[in-house]
Amino acid sequence: MTAFCLLTDPTTYIAQDIDFSGDSTLCQHWLDQFANHFEQALQHAAMQYGRTSGRLIKNASLQFAEEIAKLRENPTCLPGGKLNVMELCRLREKILRANRIGDPFGVAKARENEAAMKLYPRVVRDLHARRGRDRWEHLVRSVFAGNLFDLGSAVAMHLAVESMDFLAQVENTKPRPWLVDDFDRLAADLPDQPPTRWGKVVIFVDNAGSDFILGIMPLARELSLYGTKVVLAANELPSLNDMTVNETITVVEKLATGDSDLQALIDAGMLEVVSTGTDLPMIDLANVSDELNAAAADAELVILEGSGRAFETNYDAKFKVDTLKLALLKEETIAEIAGGKVFDCVCRYEPIGG
Repeated sequence: MTAFCLLTDPTTYIAQDIDFSGDSTLCQHWLDQFANHFEQALQHAAMQYGRTSGRLIKNASLQFAEEIAKLRENPTCLPGGKLNVMELCRLREKILRANRIGDPFGVAKARENEAAMKLYPRVVRDLHARRGRDRWEHLVRSVFAGNLFDLGSAVAMHLAVESMDFLAQVENTKPRPWLVDDFDRLAADLPDQPPTRWGKVVIFVDNAGSDFILGIMPLARELSLYGTKVVLAANELPSLNDMTVNETITVVEKLATGDSDLQALIDAGMLEVVSTGTDLPMIDLANVSDELNAAAADAELVILEGSGRAFETNYDAKFKVDTLKLALLKEETIAEIAGGKVFDCVCRYEPIGG
C-alpha cells in the first residue's frame, strides 16, 4: 500500500476530515449518529447471518456501546487523539470484523443491485435519446440521483431502488446552479462526438444499487464509448453498502450480458475493475493498492464520487491530472459546513491548467 500515484504531492496530502473532539455539540451529534446507525447495521446483520449470529451480534452491540461511552467521556481517546468520521468508521468496521460480521449489508446490496439491474436497460435507452450537452448533464444528474441509495446516511438508508422512479428522481435533483457548480466548464471539455480529451479515467466508485448501476455505469459506459479507457476502483473489503471489487466485477459482467455495447467495450479492454485496497466508505489516498497505482499511472482524469470520498476526505486534494468530484450531501452537519442544505449537489471540476 502506497500513496495514490496521481496526487500532486503525496508528502503533503492528508485525507481531510473535521476533528470535532473539541466541539461538544458536534461530538455528541456524531456519536449519537454512529450509535444509532450501528444498531441498524446489526439489524441488517441478523438478516444476513441468521439466528446463529445472535451471540456475535450481541457482543458487537455491547462493544460498540462501550467504545461510544468512552468517547463521550474523552473524545480524544482514539489513536492519534482525534475524533472524526473516518476514525469512527474505522472503529465500527474493527468491531464488526472482530465479531465475524464482515458484511452486514450484503443482503441489502444484492437486493438493490438486482433491482437496479432491471432498470438499467431503460436508463440506457433514455440516454441514447439525448444529445450533446443534455446527455452529459443527464449523466451527472444520474450520479446525484443514484447516490441517494446510501445505507451510511440516516436520511437515505430507508430508500430503496424498487420504490423509486429513477428517471423521475434524476429530473428532481436540485436545479442548477448547484451548491458547487463547475458543470459549464466541464461541459466545455465534453465533446458532442468522440473522442474526449482523456485517454484514461479512474473512477472511484461508491454505493451499490442505483448509485453504481444507474449513476456511475452509464457515465463510465459513455466515456468508454467516446474512446476513454475506464478504470473502476472499488473497495477491497465490504463497508456499509459500498461496492467491493468482487461485487463490481460481478455486476459489470451481468450488465454486459444484456448490453452488447458494454460487452464490446469489455472485450476491447476499454473497461477494467481494480481494488483500491481499502475498506472504508471514505478513502485515504495516502494508502492505496499497488494494483490501483499500476492501472492509474497513465490516467488523465480522476473522478471521485460520493460525499465520503469526493467531499468529506478529498475535496481539496490536488492531483496531477484533471479531476471531477461529484457528491450529493446527505448529512445535515456536512451540508451546513459546506454552506448548503441536505441534498445539495457538488460538481467540482478541476482541469490541469484550467
